[in-house]
Amino acid sequence: MSKLDGKGSYAKSNRFTVEIIAPTTLVSSVQASSIEFLIKTVSFPARTFGTTTYRSGGKFGLDVPYEMTEEPISISFLGTNDWSARSFWNDWISHIQSTNSYNMNYYREFIGTVKISVYNETEQDTTSPTHQVTLHEAWPKTISAIELGWESTELVDFEVDVAYSWWTATGSNGTPSTELRHGEEHGGRGRSRTTNRTPHRPTFRGRGGR
Repeated sequence: MSKLDGKGSYAKSNRFTVEIIAPTTLVSSVQASSIEFLIKTVSFPARTFGTTTYRSGGKFGLDVPYEMTEEPISISFLGTNDWSARSFWNDWISHIQSTNSYNMNYYREFIGTVKISVYNETEQDTTSPTHQVTLHEAWPKTISAIELGWESTELVDFEVDVAYSWWTATGSNGTPSTELRHGEEHGGRGRSRTTNRTPHRPTFRGRGGR
């Protein structure tokens, strides 16, 4: 137990908050802060390598990593009768591609930020998370379907898959514990790295029309 006490005890998966920072150019009747309490579940980002198979003599196969890939994270929301949570994400999706002109918006115009924080079981101060992950240049990739049925009395919920360029993590003392950048520069894949320095922002310029 003394070893566990030195690590601050076990972390609880239900002690979390999510902060959604929408693009400044997004026009929506729903404020992101008004739907954050409806978040049912959220996932921390995974770290995955893209691999290729190296073969020798036509028999021996060896998987070799060649890039770090960023998989979208999932956020599930509970539905309300005003459908505010789903309306917010639909507005963001429409901000990426207009449903009138079908033109894609510029990359810098539709990216935001998502912060996922975890707290000590006894901590009451929401400004002091034990661990916080920030998703940089985040945007909604998928809004899931909602199934309805006469025989079901379950609460409505849905998932949003959020893509991002890179993520950073900080510990309870506020200093970077891990920083992972994997951005796209000029349309190409960036390099992955783990560092304690603030990463330089990618200079990727998306294509699109007005």
